[in-house]
Order: sequence, then structure tokens, then C-alpha cells
Amino acid sequence: MEILLVGQADSIFFEHYTKTIKKLRTDINFDVFSVDSIQGKYDLSACNKITVNDWENSFFRKMKGLRIIIKPFYTWLSLYNSLRKNDKYYDIIHYKWLIPGVILFPGKIKKYSNKTVSTFWGNETETQSLLFSNKFYKLIIKHFVRKSDAIINHSQKVKQYILQLTGDTDKFYFAKYGSSIIDQLKKLEEEEESKKISKFKYGIPKEKITISIGYSGKKLHNHVIIIEELFKNDNFKSQSNLFHFVLPMNYGCTFDYAKRVENALKQYTNSYTVLYPQKYSDEEIARLREATDLMIQLSKSDGLSASIIENFYAGAIIISGSWLPYEILKQKSLFFYELDTIDNGFPELVLQISKNISVELGKCKQNKLKWDYDSWEKVIPNWIDIYEKVLQES
Repeated sequence: MEILLVGQADSIFFEHYTKTIKKLRTDINFDVFSVDSIQGKYDLSACNKITVNDWENSFFRKMKGLRIIIKPFYTWLSLYNSLRKNDKYYDIIHYKWLIPGVILFPGKIKKYSNKTVSTFWGNETETQSLLFSNKFYKLIIKHFVRKSDAIINHSQKVKQYILQLTGDTDKFYFAKYGSSIIDQLKKLEEEEESKKISKFKYGIPKEKITISIGYSGKKLHNHVIIIEELFKNDNFKSQSNLFHFVLPMNYGCTFDYAKRVENALKQYTNSYTVLYPQKYSDEEIARLREATDLMIQLSKSDGLSASIIENFYAGAIIISGSWLPYEILKQKSLFFYELDTIDNGFPELVLQISKNISVELGKCKQNKLKWDYDSWEKVIPNWIDIYEKVLQES
């Protein structure tokens, strides 16, 4: 089986996804088209040919004001030209991220594969735009979905969206990503590494409440907006010495963006830890989860990332946006907070939680008993089954 993966390849998801499938099925071969640059932080040895969108080195990237218009079309043309140059016919082209630059003109791309499979992360239809227009993106994604042979997500919300677009859900498949961090968290439990010890090993003052802003360096986590909203509240600013901030910028951004976020934070406090863009071991990430008291998840979109599940398992208090597709967490009765907007109510909620931090953390300890925490080895057979079923369809 020959598969082309299209998405942000410089990520832990691509590494574990491809390596675990390859371990189970040596007959499945992967090529990759990465929409962003690859800095070599993750192991893509399970993939054969890797092509990278050359946007970072293009002349158009320097054209301020126009580059946001040009980038999606440049990205799509890079994908199309790579397919023409390789002159290879795939069994499946699997889109792992539905940004505007990959969903344009799906009929042209479809000529290079037997089937196309697309993974929704979450709120793409609310957060993505093309030519400054979310309505235009929705129009294009509607056409794209109708051309796809299979749509994959974990959410009933996305399933209903596919029903609205196509009139049926035959092409919809449920699937989840796994986590290698859960096994490491269990190992820390077995070794009786407490939250205080994890904080100590990260150099975090054990008496401070640890706040993690997002789970990666992707701009959709609203890092700077969150920092500014917290510190423009006078009550929060006067009590900010209670907190130690964690900026997990380890993937999904450039070093320049990580520094920009750090600079925004150090205007107000010097009590913070930054994970700069590079690869960290599973043990280091697990320890970060264990050291986190409060995790702020007010991203523009999310597909119920494994990182969120890891924070639940580790017993962190989570504040999420009500716009995120987390209905399954409510169905499982997991305890977490939701906000409708990022406004003055947000810092007040953080302060309210901090007054009874031990009680709040105690409530969250029960979350690990309410969720089926999945390893990559557990979830990958379902993804392989989807590939097989899609190829069997006429």
C-alpha cells in the first residue's frame, strides 16, 4: 500500500503514526509532503520520500501585506508540482491537516491517487480563512469534503457537519490518535515521582502554581492574547507572584516566535520556563505534564489532541474554550472549566481556582479513572482498517 501523507510533518504525531503503522504493516509505505519546514526534531525514518513546501525560502514570503494571500496558493502549487515531478500514483493521499493551502482544487490532486482520506482536527471551519474570508474557506472545504473518499475524526460534531455537507455519513470514520506519554506518566507513578519532585527537576519553585499556556508553539494557542488578558487584570497582576508559567513551544513554531512569546511574558514576570523548539524525550514531556497545575487550552481549534488527554491523566486543572469539540469529555463526566470568551472573566477564574488549588487538584485526580487512555499500539489498527475499507470501496 502506497500512501502520501500531507500535513505538518515536523511533529510527534507524524513520528509515532508512521513508525507504529510500519511496525505492524511493513507493506505500507509512506511518502510525505510537509506544508511547513522540517527542522529534524522528529524521527521520520519510517517514511520514504519527504518533500517540503519551500515557502520559507520563497521570494513571496518577503512581500508584506501580500504574503498571507499568496501562501495558500503557493503551498498548493508546491504540492501539485511535487506530484507531477514524482509521477507516482498512490493508493491513498491522506490529508492530515485541512489548511487552505492543501484543499484547493482537489480534483487536480485526486488524479494522483486511487482514494483520498482527510482528517479533521476540530474547528477548522470556524478558524481557517482564505483571502481573508472564513466564508470562502467554508465554500472550498465543502467542495473538498465532497471530493474526499473518507473523513476521519473522533467527534460527533464533525460527523454531523459531514451529514450537513453531503447528506450522508457513509464516508465518515471515527479514529483517535495515541500517546506515548501516557506510558511514561504511568512509569512516573510507579516510581512515586510526585508533582513537587517533577517541579524540582524542571527548576520550578514547588510552592508556586504552575500555569501552562497551550501545549505547543502553534500560534492558534493564542499565547500572547492569553498573557496580555491575564496581566491587564489588576487583581491578577498584584497576585502574579503565586504563579510560575510554562511555555511549551517545543514544536509547531519557529525559534523567533518562541522568543516573541517569551518577551511578551517577561514584561510582567521572571517566573517562567520555556521549552524552545527542539525534540524532548517522552520522559521530559511526561514530567512537564506532572509538574503542571493549571493548563490553559483556549486555542482557536483543536482535535482533542493527545496532549490534552495527557494533562487530564496527570491531574491538571484544565480551562478550555467552549468552542472546542470536547463534548465527549462531558459525556465521560471529566471535570474541567470552560470559557465562552477570552475576556476579564478569564483571569478572575484563574484567581478563583488558585484560592483552593489543593481542592481543585483533588477533583481533577478523578479524571484519570473516567477516560480510556490509548497508546499508539492500541489505536493504530483502527487507522489501518480505515485504509483497507476505503480501498475496498468501489
